[in-house]
Amino acid sequence: MAPDRIMFIRHAEKPDASEGTGIEADGKADAESLAVRGWQRAGALARFFCPVEEKHSARLTPATVFAAGNGPASKSKRSMQTVAPLVALLRATSQVNYITTYLKDDGAALMTDVLTQSGIVLIAWEHKVLPPLIGHVPGAPAVPATWPEDRFDIVWILDRAAGRWSFSQHPQLLLAGDSAEPIT
Repeated sequence: MAPDRIMFIRHAEKPDASEGTGIEADGKADAESLAVRGWQRAGALARFFCPVEEKHSARLTPATVFAAGNGPASKSKRSMQTVAPLVALLRATSQVNYITTYLKDDGAALMTDVLTQSGIVLIAWEHKVLPPLIGHVPGAPAVPATWPEDRFDIVWILDRAAGRWSFSQHPQLLLAGDSAEPIT
């Protein structure tokens, strides 16, 4: 069995010179957490993937959410923080599988697990690792070779129909400055 749709997002905005300090959900400074704008995006993504109007949710609401866990090689909490509001919303309204056991460099094992899921799967990960993750999908279509450092505002989508995968990009357009342009 394989999912019908796999959606990929990079974690939301991280601290840097333009985004300021990273903070935990309780406001404590933490360099491994999202920047304020990242928390804004995380909150907006909850309704992006779980919209109020059910007719818009049919192809966006995930049954399973994967987020990169943290461990000795990577202390980052950003992938988990990015989907935390969505997972909380899904748990309040339906069931969702939420998996954080894979670290950012566990691509092959992650995608083996992803391909055993059914329905719609969402993966929140580090942008540098996203294009190679898709390479672990048998028969995967071509995707851009790199995810730009400054793009937090797009969803990559693999759809499966008749045993074949297709690729598309869906702009989030959630925050001021988000782009409708695909990644090339």
